[in-house]
Amino acid sequence: MTDIITTPSVVLPQVDACAIERELARLWSAATKADTTGDAALMRACLFNFVVLTDTAHFARITDIVARVTALRPNRAIVAALSRGEEPAVRPRRLEAWVRAHCTFIAPGRPQVCGEQISIIAPPDAEMHIPGIVLSLLEPDVPVVIWWTFERTPGDAVLAQLQSIADRLILDTARMDDATEALHAAQTLIAAGAAISDLAWGRLTVWREQIAQLFDAPPALHRLWSLERIVIEHGPHGVTAALLLAGWIATRLGWRLSGRRNTGTTLRRSDGGAVLLEFATVETSTADRLASVTLLTADSRFTVAHGASGDHLTASAVIDNLTPVERAVHLPPLDTAALIVDELNLARHDPIYEAALRQALEFAAHSIMPSPE
Repeated sequence: MTDIITTPSVVLPQVDACAIERELARLWSAATKADTTGDAALMRACLFNFVVLTDTAHFARITDIVARVTALRPNRAIVAALSRGEEPAVRPRRLEAWVRAHCTFIAPGRPQVCGEQISIIAPPDAEMHIPGIVLSLLEPDVPVVIWWTFERTPGDAVLAQLQSIADRLILDTARMDDATEALHAAQTLIAAGAAISDLAWGRLTVWREQIAQLFDAPPALHRLWSLERIVIEHGPHGVTAALLLAGWIATRLGWRLSGRRNTGTTLRRSDGGAVLLEFATVETSTADRLASVTLLTADSRFTVAHGASGDHLTASAVIDNLTPVERAVHLPPLDTAALIVDELNLARHDPIYEAALRQALEFAAHSIMPSPE
């Protein structure tokens, strides 16, 4: 990560869009004057509006993530902290706001690239003002991305008023209290037209890549169409990840839900053959909350699993009468800021995620799964 410099916060004496814009103008004017005195040149940039809905208890952590997102994709961040959930680190008695800049050194001799953060903290009786303030502060002609950071399913009056202007809505269903309820909430938002980015899905990218690569060689590819059993092992709080990964495998191979057995769910392949899908809960402390996925045929076994250290995946293919193949793949840090930036590279909708989500909900309704998280 390049160096990030965050200016001190400037607290506003009053909270309205005009006052905030005036303070931002003063902030950038002061930065320009510093430039003329010999400090590193500054370049203000805004590729998108980044509206973050969070709670006062997690405000400092969220601001750190916003700074790292800004270092990778400069933006105007509007962080609205609502008085919800845990005991807040800041307990507002009235609507409060302040501004700051996040600047990044890209290379010696080049200007610092800066984005800006507008922070608003609202007590419960002032939350009704948040949507209006946010709407009046959006930079024109750039996309609007909303990040719902709460650990409960989205269903908030503030989000409801802002949802229609969002080009993308970022959630993390794996961090929400109830796996099935979280996935249902994501599906409801998609049905209403929202383009959803789910960080739980982003964490599965390396898993999906490694599973797909196991079947690159012709002997393995031939067996892909005759798989008979899938076993996904996940941590106690990994139900969401397991369901989405199973949904992805089933939709990519054209399988359909068929019925239930005592140990899992039966699926029907396109050739009419049966596949047994099973989930197992194991202890794991990995960020993606998965332990392994195993795909079996009558004469082969394909596995992707976390290595003992947790910082890499091992992928193996064992086929009768052939030399076993095994490789280790380093896992990149599952940094929230990096996951968010990856999601910003997508088009408005992610049809592969949406198909996997629909299938995951079918599995949740029919599978023998652990208790919701």
